[in-house]
Amino acid sequence: MGTRIDGLEGGRRAFLQAIGAGVLANAALVPLAWAAETKTLRAAITGYTVIGTLDPAVVKSISESMTLWAIFNALVKFDEKMTIVPDLAESWAVDGNAWTFKLKKGVKFHDGSEMTADDVKFSLERLRDPKTESPYKSKLDAVASIDIVDPYTVKITTKEPFAPLLTFLTNTRTGTQIVPRKAVEAMGAKEFGQKPVGTGPFKFVEYIPGQKIVLEAHKEYFVQSEPKVDRAEIALVAQETSAVNAILAGNMDLSSSAPFADVPALKKNAKIKVSSMVGLNYRYMELNNKQAPFDDVHFRRAVSMAFDRQSLVEVVLFGEGAPANGLIPPGIPAAYDTTPRKTNTFDPDAAKAELKKSKHPASMPVTVVTFGSSWWKRWAEVFVDQVNNTLGTQLKVEVTDDNGARTRIYANNIQAAVWGYLGFIDPDEYMYEICHTKGSRNNRGYSNPELDKLLEGARREMDVAKRGALYKKAEAIVAEDVPVISCFSNNAHNLWAPRVSGFVPLPYSAFGSQFGGVSLSS
Repeated sequence: MGTRIDGLEGGRRAFLQAIGAGVLANAALVPLAWAAETKTLRAAITGYTVIGTLDPAVVKSISESMTLWAIFNALVKFDEKMTIVPDLAESWAVDGNAWTFKLKKGVKFHDGSEMTADDVKFSLERLRDPKTESPYKSKLDAVASIDIVDPYTVKITTKEPFAPLLTFLTNTRTGTQIVPRKAVEAMGAKEFGQKPVGTGPFKFVEYIPGQKIVLEAHKEYFVQSEPKVDRAEIALVAQETSAVNAILAGNMDLSSSAPFADVPALKKNAKIKVSSMVGLNYRYMELNNKQAPFDDVHFRRAVSMAFDRQSLVEVVLFGEGAPANGLIPPGIPAAYDTTPRKTNTFDPDAAKAELKKSKHPASMPVTVVTFGSSWWKRWAEVFVDQVNNTLGTQLKVEVTDDNGARTRIYANNIQAAVWGYLGFIDPDEYMYEICHTKGSRNNRGYSNPELDKLLEGARREMDVAKRGALYKKAEAIVAEDVPVISCFSNNAHNLWAPRVSGFVPLPYSAFGSQFGGVSLSS
């Protein structure tokens, strides 16, 4: 089975009008037979129809992460204020490069076995093992050793001070969720990904391909009084509007996203609750820095100044987002730079002047890859139209399927493509991973030794303010080199029925990690 890439399905103007008119009688419902019990949480992950694996070490799509967060725990997690707090760890202490974690005692995996330091060491070492082929391996590359002090104490020692470590041990898109050694070794990695066993509030029951994931309450969950429902069924719904309709009709409780165009009207509708907040995501144009025409910095700069980011936010996101001033989103304030960047600003005259310096002519054919029929496609179309109108270039849109786009981008088999990441928490994930010469998401062949040095220094800087200042300097270099073209950060949305309480939206689209505290009224 394949995986889906980060994305949300766009809204429909017709549906917006229907909400305003209160026309719900013929609303399309999600075609699923839901359990009838009032204690079944009916949730929808929208924009996706495929789950490839639920093994934390190898998941790639946000849909998989949103699901496994309800099944697994990590050493630490984020609370409602986005502060790191204990999860499986009871406490932790730092002494130089050594981090010592005291584990909670009596924590049970879904198979009844107790979670111990051996499982923690196994989980993290498995992530580091090249044979696992984890996309998150680089998050622990700074680790020198993982040692078991006693059955409930683990010491993680890094090669040098490593500021992102605690963030990379949270129950987010890190791959560091704790798995049971015995179950993984008995089942094998592939089967474990299809029948996951964690410590989370919900146990895996079954996955009905293309339809839903069924979970049931973990009665021995270590958080007192959670979970509050007996069952959770997570539907995979291709169209956001279908999930909206189902909530309004009483057939769904919760949705992972909302159509951008419909958010203003939905906020006025008493039959649905809406959360909209600045998201932890970054949307950009992926560029092949090794192939014409984007092997030329002048061509890259010209294109970056040839379109209006604010208009993308208005036309593509219907105002539900913010223009990108760099790679780091505004949801990470310590590292977010508000200094205007010339190459991130719409300036037709400057763009034309820069294009004249390029070794490539405006007439060179350029293909911009996009996928599906959602706002990702619309984004590519608006971008291409603006750039061509400004520069007289020959950019064109190529629409493919999402898995095909992912494969081509990872292989750098493109000239340009719409792309982005959702749910990352640390500035290192946006800067080092995307732009460092050895960055795990640097698919494009970009390298700048000066930038590498800054990003390596930011990893070693434990002071938040000083670290943020280093990222701001790094952003200035990236703005000059334009290895990618920053576009926008979209708002994160959640929708839920009035009968839902205890669901706390977070900017990294936490979703499944919040299911344990959800209760339902009749």
